[in-house]
Amino acid sequence: MLDLTKKDPQGSIEVCGRTYRIKTWFKYWLRFAKIISSKDEVKDFDFLFMDDIPEDKEAAMKELMLFAYPKRVLPRPVGPELSVRTIDYEIDSDYIYAAFMQCYGIDLMSGILPDGTELHWHKFLALANGLSNTKLNTIMEARVYDESDRTSYDESRKQSREAWALEGLAEEDSQALEDFNKEFS
Repeated sequence: MLDLTKKDPQGSIEVCGRTYRIKTWFKYWLRFAKIISSKDEVKDFDFLFMDDIPEDKEAAMKELMLFAYPKRVLPRPVGPELSVRTIDYEIDSDYIYAAFMQCYGIDLMSGILPDGTELHWHKFLALANGLSNTKLNTIMEARVYDESDRTSYDESRKQSREAWALEGLAEEDSQALEDFNKEFS
């Protein structure tokens, strides 16, 4: 997840108390996603590290997974949990490319942003989450369609409001502000 209070997105992970710099270009992480989605045992992910490679491969894999798929606070799950995959970075590559070009003018084949920098994986995820009105969105909606779901429009809007509501975060924000004030008082 992006932290807009920082100049640059995360570029390292911590494994067993030690910090390791990692490659963050989205193309490396598409490769990683392909490796972990294969039925074969995941063995080779050393290509993601810039310098040193952690000895504890299991702990490293856990941290790489957290980097690859950062936890999101919103939307909250409402209604029945879906376990349907909505995107495959390899199968859907044409539609992903077209969607980024259509919405943002970003050529994913080069992977270079207009400012000359490489597209960071977390930026890629944020932009992918923001896609709208593309063929890719239509495909993803088709994959989650449940013909037995007869939720009314009003009920659907209510579920959407619950999923995106901020009031549940107010208590966490209040605690964070209190902790901040204690630290700097």
